[in-house]
Amino acid sequence: MTISTQPEYNNEEEAEVAQILDITRNLAAVAAVQEQLAKQRAQPSLEECEDCGEDIPKERQLASRGCTRCIHCQGLYERKKAGY
Repeated sequence: MTISTQPEYNNEEEAEVAQILDITRNLAAVAAVQEQLAKQRAQPSLEECEDCGEDIPKERQLASRGCTRCIHCQGLYERKKAGY
């Protein structure tokens, strides 16, 4: 006996509507992230890391507009955010 994790639909039309709703939600999530990134890029980069206080190299400030952490602290932040 196999257990399905997918919901069962009565017909093809219901399945298509569910897919459209999923796509719509995903597009909204992508748009929200894009908006957040655009706002971040519009801000000037910090000269010092907000976590450790070390200088952020000019190259990083220019390459990653709006950065607030040094590359090391950014990596730690992203791993922590992802649950690692």
